[in-house]
Amino acid sequence: MQKKRIASALLASALVAALAFPSMATEITQDGGDTATQFTFAYKNDPTYTVTIPESVEIKKEGTDVSISAENVENLDGQKISVTIAGTSAYRNQMVLEGKSADGRNASMRYQFQLADGTIIETTGGKDQVNGVELASFTEDGTVSFKVLPVLAASSSLIQGVTYTGNMTYAVSLEDAE
Repeated sequence: MQKKRIASALLASALVAALAFPSMATEITQDGGDTATQFTFAYKNDPTYTVTIPESVEIKKEGTDVSISAENVENLDGQKISVTIAGTSAYRNQMVLEGKSADGRNASMRYQFQLADGTIIETTGGKDQVNGVELASFTEDGTVSFKVLPVLAASSSLIQGVTYTGNMTYAVSLEDAE
């Protein structure tokens, strides 16, 4: 008997709670009437774009300009195209180029990016320091340029007469525009 009372009380509470919240539907009374539901669906075009990043860059002593461009940018719907650093070929994703001297000694040279606003992007030994750093973003067709510079500070691993090489990989993604 006690279980029936509890069950009845719970059922009554649920019924009262359901009736206390109005629904968003149109009500039709005993007097009749018509009602309708309007459905909408926006079938949007997928975003399209082409990002161009140089395949190779020869770094000059005074620095070299690098450009990243976006073309055919359409249907971003409040998003931006973001180009970030994903990693490098160097140990711990450092911004370092490596080579060998004629006598077989290992050599390395750091490099850095100088953005148009003067910001310097470089690594100083920590792992993945620049991974995820945005180099360019686009909401329309355009080009972003920056300078890549060799770091020629005195170092025991910097040897003249060596060709230094390495690579950087990039991530290109759609992100919410700020």
